[in-house]
Amino acid sequence: MSCFRFAVRRDDLEQYRVEELPAPESLALKAGEAVIRVDHYAFTANNITYGVVGEMIGYWQFFPAQDGWGIIPVWGVGTVLQAGDSGLETGQRYYGYFPMASFLVVEPGDVSSRGFTDTAAHRADLPVVYNQYALMTADNGFPPGYDDHQMVYRPLFTTAFVIDDYLRDNDLFGAEEILLGSASSKTALCTAYMLRRGGDFRVIGLTSAGNKGFVEGTGAYDQVLTYDEVMGLDAGRRAAFVDMSGSGTLLAAIHNHYGDSLVCSCSVGVTHYDDWGSQDTSALPGARPAMFFAPDQIAKRNAEWGPAVFQQRLDEAWQSFLAVIDDWIAIDHPQGLEGVTRCYNTVRQGASPERAFVVTL
Repeated sequence: MSCFRFAVRRDDLEQYRVEELPAPESLALKAGEAVIRVDHYAFTANNITYGVVGEMIGYWQFFPAQDGWGIIPVWGVGTVLQAGDSGLETGQRYYGYFPMASFLVVEPGDVSSRGFTDTAAHRADLPVVYNQYALMTADNGFPPGYDDHQMVYRPLFTTAFVIDDYLRDNDLFGAEEILLGSASSKTALCTAYMLRRGGDFRVIGLTSAGNKGFVEGTGAYDQVLTYDEVMGLDAGRRAAFVDMSGSGTLLAAIHNHYGDSLVCSCSVGVTHYDDWGSQDTSALPGARPAMFFAPDQIAKRNAEWGPAVFQQRLDEAWQSFLAVIDDWIAIDHPQGLEGVTRCYNTVRQGASPERAFVVTL
């Protein structure tokens, strides 16, 4: 099929199907609508998290499907195929939140030289940061040669930047060390990079035995431990736990080990989604576990600093991060429908941390 979208069962991510779409030129656009072809998108464990917590956070609402099926959002690059009277121009390239599909119909609002916001009714109540599409020009922060990095790392790095800011904004809750669960994940590596830019605390990465060598080799952490080595940490030191694994077993182990010395416990990702929600967290000792939602801290800083200052600080950190990330991870490029399916299964089952994926449709 020439045009398609990739759908998964909301309650069982192992089940998926490919749905045929009409050719975009056959669509009867409404006033103000435009069609953007999805050219490339990145797919990481972060996208699996979107599916795992889709009902809780609302990720299924961005690109609605029917009858228990859902479309996992991805960060990608698209080209305007039909601009209509939307204010966009045919051929313009945009970076933003796309479906795993051949194209997306948008209703652009607030169109400017920087981008636009999709004002479609079903997205109106969703976080605005996910509804914004950036025009991909060098003047707008998209230098040539870094499209893959923007798709793979920019969303994860933005989350890491905000986690770092959130912890520092709260004086680390008094923590003397910060533990990062699923330390080999790209979001964790980004977070470790940000945290180690300064501060009187240690950053400790927790990972599987199989990934320990890779994580140590990045040099991103002050110390790297396997999950079964956690009990060797000093439970008398105040600790913050920032978890990308989503493992209920690991969460309970850390809370029970540190007790009241655990001053912060926030969940960011779900790389171990088979063990997600396996524990009753209501009676765990220490800080109450909570889901970290980056748009909340972004909204806070936009109000306090202004969007321009927030973006400037993020861009400065991003540029420094680009100087190191290629030493850690290589990017693969699956293509077409076969590439979509293969990449999805690879990441869902646990891809090597040394690889990243940008799919070309």
